[in-house]
Amino acid sequence: MPVFRSLKSTIIWLFIPITIVFVLVTGTISFMLASQQLKENAFTNLNDTIAQTKSLLSDKLTAFIAELIGLENKSEWISIMNKTDDPGVPLEPEDYIFMNKALDSYFERYPMLDSVLFYYNEGRVSQYKQNNSLISTVNISLDDYSSKLESERLSVIKWLNIHDENQLAAPQVISVYRMFGKDKSRTKGIFMMNLKNRFFSDLLNNAKISTNGYLCIVSNDGVMSFKNVEDRYEIDEVRLQEDLMNVDEPSGKINITNKHGEKMLIVYDTLSLNKWKVAAIVPERELYNKVNSIGLVIIMVMLLAIVAAALLSNIIAHIITKPLIKLTHTVNRIEDGNLPILYKAVPSNEIGVLSRGIQDMMLRIKNLLTEIKEEQEKKRSAELAVLQSQIKPHFLYNTLFSIKQLCEMEEHKDAAEMVAALSNFYRISINKGNEIIPISLEIEHIRNYLYIQQMRYGEDFIYEIDIEPDIMNCNIVKLTLQPLVENAIYHGMKLKRGQGLIRIWGEAANHEVRLYVEDNGKGMSEEEVKAINQSLREEADSGSIPGFGIGNINKRLQLNYGASFGLVYENRQSGGVTVMIRIPFYE
Repeated sequence: MPVFRSLKSTIIWLFIPITIVFVLVTGTISFMLASQQLKENAFTNLNDTIAQTKSLLSDKLTAFIAELIGLENKSEWISIMNKTDDPGVPLEPEDYIFMNKALDSYFERYPMLDSVLFYYNEGRVSQYKQNNSLISTVNISLDDYSSKLESERLSVIKWLNIHDENQLAAPQVISVYRMFGKDKSRTKGIFMMNLKNRFFSDLLNNAKISTNGYLCIVSNDGVMSFKNVEDRYEIDEVRLQEDLMNVDEPSGKINITNKHGEKMLIVYDTLSLNKWKVAAIVPERELYNKVNSIGLVIIMVMLLAIVAAALLSNIIAHIITKPLIKLTHTVNRIEDGNLPILYKAVPSNEIGVLSRGIQDMMLRIKNLLTEIKEEQEKKRSAELAVLQSQIKPHFLYNTLFSIKQLCEMEEHKDAAEMVAALSNFYRISINKGNEIIPISLEIEHIRNYLYIQQMRYGEDFIYEIDIEPDIMNCNIVKLTLQPLVENAIYHGMKLKRGQGLIRIWGEAANHEVRLYVEDNGKGMSEEEVKAINQSLREEADSGSIPGFGIGNINKRLQLNYGASFGLVYENRQSGGVTVMIRIPFYE
């Protein structure tokens, strides 16, 4: 007697999946912690860079503010301005010498200075020095400068971001100025310093952030940046200016996605002396490059560990699952419709017991399916035969009665033509015993029928046939249209006053062929239409075989094409009934 080996005792040794789970969990947690730390470090470095830049800018710019404020406290400047207020007092040569030396001292102390302007009392005092070259006379409009002040007080110090100072022929400078006078409408003068953009470009470009990261200065009147970056990392300066100047916090970070879909991180701080924003702009993908590199290393290590565990587990699993694999192949063949019943050698364990049980069960199922298939085939053939026999006599009785009436009225020629039409009608009906025919033959069949009926009813009705050429070669169960047209004639036209119209048309839609039989007869109520459609669905669900009429047609269509196809009734808005026939589209 073979020794029974339990699968449970073998599976105990399968520790590799636990190892794989442990590697995955450990690697994931390590990556999350490392990436979080790197992101924090990157953000801290950006803040440090901005803080250093802000500190240097504050020191330099504060010195210029001190110069502007100190101008009013120097007795020599006050004396010069008082003299110009009195038209009778001229300026002495010593005054001009003092002003020239004072302006020279600014250039000596501040190499980043581009030009200095002192303009007072409509130009009675006009000193403008640019790059140490004195220009004694300048004509400027004070209104242009006073209009840029945010308040009515002229004592407010105004900063202008990088711009072209057109009145002074100073391109690409940063300006700071203070005006003299009581208010904007009574300005008397201005003292302005224009700074070279070189000082700011060196300061902003010296900060090393990333390949396409850079520092910029943003204010209400513009954005100052000097670094050229790749096109895909460019950011809309108008949007940047709007977002930064509308933030509530003086420092922090925001995120902007540019027009190329790149996510840009913006870390900013605010200069207290003029409310300018010093911002570091860096693409997130560059900022987190180290994160991605560490993630890649961790993933590679995890993959190597998983591969090693998988190889080891595969060796162990092969010993354990070999009989299980054979059983799985047997089950897969069963799913494909095969029922294997041949007994093969099976192991003496749980799998062997299960395999023998499945084989015995499949043998019984195969025998049962063979019996059921034979019964279903007989049932379907019987249903089709019964349905066909129900339709053919139904039409024949009506047609022969019409021919009888023509003979009684001695309309022999019409009767002969009707007999010929009837012959063509049955030639298509029989069609060598084929149940499925092309739509073109079905249309020819219905033309013969309508010809016979129009000869019988004369001018009581007319008909139209309009079928898309693309569907004429599609197949349909024969004798589908004739009973519907017969219902339209006998029921739709029976109580109609005036000439009736029967319209038959067809189209292809949503991978279906849809044929329509319409009449302009008395129609039906909505309740009657709902009742008919409900009865068609119930017959499809129950599998019952109705007698004559629409249930007969619907059942034949569903037997051939499936329960989702068949007939649908609906009322026409202009009166009458439309019957839609739905069948799949294939030739």
